Amino acid sequence: MLRRPTLAVTFLTGIPVPVKGDVSPADLWASMGWYPLVGLALGAAAWGVFSGLTSFLPSLVAAVIVMLVLELVTRGLHMDGLMDTCDGFFSGAPRERALEIMKDHNVGAMGVVAAILILLLKVAALGALTRADAAAPLIAGWAAARALPAPDVYFWPYARAEGTGEAFTREHIAGPLLMAAGFLGAAVVIAGLLALALGSAGSWFAGLFVALIAMAVALLAQAAVAGKLGGLTGDVYGLGIELAEAVALVAGCALVKLVG
Repeated sequence: MLRRPTLAVTFLTGIPVPVKGDVSPADLWASMGWYPLVGLALGAAAWGVFSGLTSFLPSLVAAVIVMLVLELVTRGLHMDGLMDTCDGFFSGAPRERALEIMKDHNVGAMGVVAAILILLLKVAALGALTRADAAAPLIAGWAAARALPAPDVYFWPYARAEGTGEAFTREHIAGPLLMAAGFLGAAVVIAGLLALALGSAGSWFAGLFVALIAMAVALLAQAAVAGKLGGLTGDVYGLGIELAEAVALVAGCALVKLVG
């Protein structure tokens, strides 16, 4: 019973949780239904760390530490996907060559630039938020980012004949997609209630606001990549997660300006 949520933890983080028994493609696909719950836990922990650090450190310094901790916990997995995707997509090469570039372990200029810019954007946006206003972007935003792989797998073909993410795509039932939506909905409600309790900008709809914008922007970016590659890959799933996190934080800043 615990194999699938355990798989979600092991694929999304570096937390050493043992997985017992043989893992089937059905287990891999079903584990994606649990991804937003892992995102919720990561976002809540990040908000807790940020809240504690801002009691004795400037917000910008606290934001750098939070992002450092998050990248360590996730092993930089999603950042690696972002870098590989940007190297391939912006190479100007045809589809097959772009896929080869994405698979290459060497990192190119566009990958480095993308990683630096996305980290700078995250740090600047989180550093601009108060403890109260950071709750919704971190909790709902991190859950929304990890809700993306399920629709990515369900609605787009895998761009390669084989690869790390290919095994996730062999089962095509709607259950995990619906489960991911349910956990995301729970995260949005929790974020909204916390925002309401803290009196932050946007109040009860803050979680919904950041989640919708984060997913919309990330899905549009992934659709553009799919148009070039003829589908998505595991790297593009990582791109979506990193982009959604950054957009969620920026949306939180926009909400403060619009409503605060």
